[in-house]
Amino acid sequence: MQLNKYLFFTTALISMVLISTFAYLRNSKRLVEKIVISFEPQEARFLSAALVNKLLIQNKGVLPWKTKDSLVLSMLENIIEENPYVLNAEVFHFQQGVLGVNIHEKNAVVRVHGTEQYYLDETGDQFPISKNHTPKVPVFLGALEEEQKDDLLSLIDQIDKDSFLQGELASIHYRSNSYFIGLRSYGFEVEIGQMRHLSQKLSKLKVFCAYHDNSKLEKNYTLINLKFKNQVVGS
Repeated sequence: MQLNKYLFFTTALISMVLISTFAYLRNSKRLVEKIVISFEPQEARFLSAALVNKLLIQNKGVLPWKTKDSLVLSMLENIIEENPYVLNAEVFHFQQGVLGVNIHEKNAVVRVHGTEQYYLDETGDQFPISKNHTPKVPVFLGALEEEQKDDLLSLIDQIDKDSFLQGELASIHYRSNSYFIGLRSYGFEVEIGQMRHLSQKLSKLKVFCAYHDNSKLEKNYTLINLKFKNQVVGS
């Protein structure tokens, strides 16, 4: 009885190994005949499925491609990630000769408009202006120095945490050792100064905008200065 059990389990194990090996070998000999491209977490903006498909074919040749075992997925990922608009790419196999490609595009947070024009993502990575998509982001006016990048991204991050200010921020400018911002719904410029006490300065700005919206001001201000502690100075 013990011998029969041993033979049964041995036979079952060998059968499973043979079936798995056969399935693996059959699958590995299939050609890649189709590429399915998806974008996360939303639809393509700067790129398109057709553009990525063309990029892969330019590097690997027209479909069908070699057997799946001969495809180095990491190499295909590197090809896609060389595109300046791609943050991350994942390439994987589907069944029946289909190759899957999942792409995360970079997310622009500001457009630099100086002698050069380009976007920055939230990490400070630079990528070019696109003809396919124009994101609604604030514009930094003038040449951006490398040492200003962290302050600029910090300012945008703080403003983005507030739904009112996020929708209002139109432009950012640095001059005379001070940051200035322009708002979409107001005719005045706002002097932020340096990044010290930034949250308090933005709170003062929201209070002033609320007062401006609900009161008839005697003077039309062109500049609102937030640099001074516990006060807002208009001119």
